[in-house]
Order: sequence, then structure tokens, then C-alpha cells
Amino acid sequence: MATPSELRVFSVLRQDVQAVLQRCGADTFELILVDLEGDWTMWVFPSEEAARAVAADLQVPLNEGWSDHLTRRVNARDAWNQPGGRRRAL
Repeated sequence: MATPSELRVFSVLRQDVQAVLQRCGADTFELILVDLEGDWTMWVFPSEEAARAVAADLQVPLNEGWSDHLTRRVNARDAWNQPGGRRRAL
């Protein structure tokens, strides 16, 4: 499976990107990329092996689930309740 360009661009243009691997369905897995500022993007893959292969291709550290430091990184900014905070489209 080819690495999605969105993930490649995110990993190249951002600092200290790490990946989180988690199951999101019976046979599907999410690969979530988190940068130093707590911004993130994610992609759903048809298998755990495909998600792992993309993380290896991007050469980013892979976490099995959410570690404490990544959780703190993502939650450091409360974009929804902070004036001027960045918001993601729903």
C-alpha cells in the first residue's frame, strides 16, 4: 500500500512527529500522526500491517496506543475553548 500524500506532507513539514496505532474497527486500524505542537492528522488502513508499513516508510516513532506524553501534547491546547484557538472542521 502506498503512503498517503497527506501523511507524508504532515511528517515532513512538522517537528517531532510521532505515530499512534489503534484499532478502529473489526479489521481496520488508525494511524494518527501527532506533531510537537499537538496538531494531528489520521488515516484508516485495512490492516495493522499496512499501518505499520506506512509508519516505517515515514520513519516516525510508532506508539501502540496513546502514551502519556502524546496525550499531554494533544491536550495542551484547548482549541475549542481558547480564544483564537484552531478548530478542525466537523
